[in-house]
Amino acid sequence: MRGRLLVTSGAAAALLLGCGPDGPPAVPGPQVSVGTVGPIVVEVADDAAGRASGLMGRPAVPPGTGMLFVYDDPVTNSFWMGNVEVPLSIAWVHDDRVVGTAEMQPCPAADVTCPRYSPGTPYVMAVETTGGTFTDAGVRVGDTVTVSGLDQS
Repeated sequence: MRGRLLVTSGAAAALLLGCGPDGPPAVPGPQVSVGTVGPIVVEVADDAAGRASGLMGRPAVPPGTGMLFVYDDPVTNSFWMGNVEVPLSIAWVHDDRVVGTAEMQPCPAADVTCPRYSPGTPYVMAVETTGGTFTDAGVRVGDTVTVSGLDQS
């Protein structure tokens, strides 16, 4: 995906109001397809606060739902699972292609012993969904990623 991605305040409000620990938003929001997986209805984390909290504290991430982390410029940040209660699949994305995947395991405390996960290359988006999803579907580096329902500018 080229260009800067933004979610309008109305769309962000709809996502925040309709999305919670029990499942996807009442009105489907942005959707992502990764290789043969999808569409995944996602919440969008496109600012520092949203990216920092991610899916922490959720008792479940229902199949077909997840979170899309969006960055304005390529980054090499690592992800960790501090205070995340469920296993997650992650796919990192650059230029509409998967640049890495991982299966991330819960880490009950937000401490320095939690493993860090990184693709080892720059990315502009990351998609998290139910644990095992990307591995079970055979998602690989180079697979196509499509995002719909986001405003681009």
